[in-house]
Amino acid sequence: MKKILALCLVAIMTFPVVAQTKETTPEFDGYLFAYFEGKGRYSEQEQLRFAVSADAVNWKALNNNRPIISSEEISQTGGIRDPYLVRGEEDRFYMVATDMFTRKDGWETNPGIILMKSDNLIDWSHSIIDLAKLYPKKFGKVKWVWAPQVIYDRKAGKYLVYFTVRLYGEKEGKLDFYSAYANKDFTGFEDEPKLMFSPKYGGIDGDIIYKDGLYHFFYKGNTKDENGKEFKNGIQKATSKSLKGPWKEDFKYLDAYADTPTVVEGSSVFKLNNSDEYILMYDVYADGRYEFQRSSDLFNFTQKPESFKKNFHPRHGSIIGITKEEACRLQEKWGGVPTELLQPVEKDDRYRFRSSGNPIITHKFTCDPATMVVGDTLWLFTGHDFKGGQSGYKLKDWCVFSTTDLVNWTEYPTPLQVTDFTWDKTGAAYASHVVARNGKYYWYISTNGSGIGVAVADRPEGPYKDALGKPLLTNEDCFDADHFWVCIDPAVFIDDDGQAWIFWGNKICYYARLKENMLEIDGEIKTIDFPGFKFTEAPWVHKHNNKYYLTYATEFPEKIAYAMADHIEGPYEYKGILTEIAGNSNTTHPATVEFKDQWYFFYHNGGINPDGGSYSRAVCAEYMQYNPDGTIRKIEMTTEGADRDYIPFDNKNNPILPGYHADPEVMYSQKTGKYYIYPTSDGYHNWDGHYFKTYSSTDLKEWKDEGVILDFPKDLTWAEKNAWAPCIIERKMPNGKYKYFYYYSAAKKIGVAVADEPIGPFVDPLGKPLIDYKLEGQRGGQQIDPDIFQDPATGKYYLYWGCGYLAVAELNDDMVSIKENTTKMITPPNYTEGTEVFYRNGIYYFLWSENDTRSEDYRVRYATAKSPTGPLEVPEKKLILWKRPEKSIYGTGHNAVLKVNGKDEWYIVYHRFRRPNAIKMGWAAGYHREVCMDKMEFETDGKIKVIEPTL
Repeated sequence: MKKILALCLVAIMTFPVVAQTKETTPEFDGYLFAYFEGKGRYSEQEQLRFAVSADAVNWKALNNNRPIISSEEISQTGGIRDPYLVRGEEDRFYMVATDMFTRKDGWETNPGIILMKSDNLIDWSHSIIDLAKLYPKKFGKVKWVWAPQVIYDRKAGKYLVYFTVRLYGEKEGKLDFYSAYANKDFTGFEDEPKLMFSPKYGGIDGDIIYKDGLYHFFYKGNTKDENGKEFKNGIQKATSKSLKGPWKEDFKYLDAYADTPTVVEGSSVFKLNNSDEYILMYDVYADGRYEFQRSSDLFNFTQKPESFKKNFHPRHGSIIGITKEEACRLQEKWGGVPTELLQPVEKDDRYRFRSSGNPIITHKFTCDPATMVVGDTLWLFTGHDFKGGQSGYKLKDWCVFSTTDLVNWTEYPTPLQVTDFTWDKTGAAYASHVVARNGKYYWYISTNGSGIGVAVADRPEGPYKDALGKPLLTNEDCFDADHFWVCIDPAVFIDDDGQAWIFWGNKICYYARLKENMLEIDGEIKTIDFPGFKFTEAPWVHKHNNKYYLTYATEFPEKIAYAMADHIEGPYEYKGILTEIAGNSNTTHPATVEFKDQWYFFYHNGGINPDGGSYSRAVCAEYMQYNPDGTIRKIEMTTEGADRDYIPFDNKNNPILPGYHADPEVMYSQKTGKYYIYPTSDGYHNWDGHYFKTYSSTDLKEWKDEGVILDFPKDLTWAEKNAWAPCIIERKMPNGKYKYFYYYSAAKKIGVAVADEPIGPFVDPLGKPLIDYKLEGQRGGQQIDPDIFQDPATGKYYLYWGCGYLAVAELNDDMVSIKENTTKMITPPNYTEGTEVFYRNGIYYFLWSENDTRSEDYRVRYATAKSPTGPLEVPEKKLILWKRPEKSIYGTGHNAVLKVNGKDEWYIVYHRFRRPNAIKMGWAAGYHREVCMDKMEFETDGKIKVIEPTL
């Protein structure tokens, strides 16, 4: 028996118990459908899938209609069909299925069935039952073992498994039902299966249900003429007062198609939740439909078949009732559960879920985010697009969620509906904003023409009530506008002096003061305008380091732009586009928030598949960063999202620097007695960073941010971006003073800057690149990634550089020019970039990185030499640092090497993809990196030992 493991993030509950032999059924909230698929790739159809419904008619596939368990893991053949699911008597679930893979083996034969069990519908163990091998005397010549079912026998206190069997031999062609009791562990049978029921003309796909002292055995039967030729088939029924029979056939057909050319099979019967009505469903397999008929007594059925509404194409399956708790568990594992089964309703109801990226919320369509921090909790307030695949805006209420870590979220009952505002005539719940003041929470909402209102509550989650009984603002307050939807999208900001402001508008951005009571406008309504201001809607205001930021939607389809000012009323200066057009949505809507020392940017897109779009949107979040001058780095919208599973920087081991950094250089300064790290400032789309910082430490544990040491727009005349991969060297000059020579990549060229201190200020002595040319015979590659090295044997200084090739040249004594006729190529095998050269015990070591920095296989190799200019000798074991997927460590490369002052103690400093989930960002992981440090050790012969990257 194998165990199929799955993560269950909702605590295991105690479930009500039900079996098909009970007259009464506990209350359930929804339905779970186990089936195999009838369309798509043939190789993937005969796999176990789940779907969920709130009403047994409208169904949604879980896991995007992908298998919940691979057939290869649970079956002998590699395929499963006809899954039958039942809720057991002891808080457990049982499932049986046909072990058959027709796409590979055809229809000639199959070996047996599969038994499965679970305590939570998520984790399933299984056993394979091969009848021919287990019971060769009786079933050695078995041809088919089809469509197993299971029912609890209350008299025996056991589970009876029954199925269709066809044997080779004298009665070849006859299809009978056999049964056996499952053993206590539901891993096999107690005894050899025995004949249970032999319909006159044979039968398949049986299903037994108990009602009013009678067992009803539904199956697909047929009628034959005197010559044995079948001329009619469909769903029939036999009855008995005992599971052991005898079974009485009535030879009637129950399905609506028995007298037509349309064929059906796979009958299954279940009772509707909290109802006396039963559903007889069947697979209209030739036409690709799944339909049902209703009955209250299991004898008389409605004549007109009804169809399931679904986003999948099921074949023979089964249905059970489930609770909301079980629905939540299924949602956490596979997603796709209808919103009705997840939405909290009662005051104390909560739906807890885990977000694994963007969109944050996938079980419903959300839009127009607004954020608020209260203590250690981030509150997220959103609009609610009514359903997927909408062709226009339909929003009736608002939603509220909370989190303490941006991963684990809680949804609360609907806190506010547009109908709560009796003055509204539009029925449209548009964008909103919530703020806290004086122990109250004020929710400012907008409608599609009736105005902006405000509701108030004692708690962030509500319930909220209309505070005014009328609008706070209407179109009459929006002067110079000639369209009815101008009075929308309120955003409230409370300044440090306690003054509250409200911003709103469409096409025109309005603002005004709010009175202390937060319910009245205080004074004149004004507008904002400035050069470059192309305002569409969705203003948002926040403050950072005494600067005011106005973020807003611009143009259409919308992008997000922003402006900055020294005062809340401006004048504002346009700073540019912050995010591009949101995926699959004409609109977007910003919200910015600082939470636990991190800044985040919230927005919406149309990213829920398959029904997302401009009118069925989804809220997302990204990590937001500021440049040293206070401007905001352009934000890339990602699937990975804002720090999913973010591991707070604690400086205990790795990473050693907070935030995004890469390509580290490390140096010990004789002048200051401190260690310094000089990294690339990372997190910029396509490595478009424009400045360098440095960090200092006295103990290699605590690192102090010394600020920006070189800013291209301010300090260079020949480059504005692509600030990459610096290196530095300290040199004691003849006059006894120290100088610091800093080499770096800029605009894919190499520059040099000079300073008197390790932390600058650094000055460009040339006013142009040091290296901006290709070497003779060089094909391709880039002039980047410099490394500076002083040869202890000669005192000479050498500069190394190159991407796709490795060049070396001696520097003149001025340290800012190349000595003529000293440049040459020394490229080793498997070389990409990021050279690091150091010297130990008479050996010159050359380290470099292999593969693209965006690759998870970015890694470090090395070679040795007897001189600083080669030739290089590559050892047999030349790979020393690489990924560790078991630790979520990827992209380990571009290193520097540090010798502890006065000791033969060495460390490697390198970058990796930000743990643990940057790996999910695709190529973008290559500019979302963090700096780490680990010990470097040597063999007695000088070879470098493999480095184990640590957490």
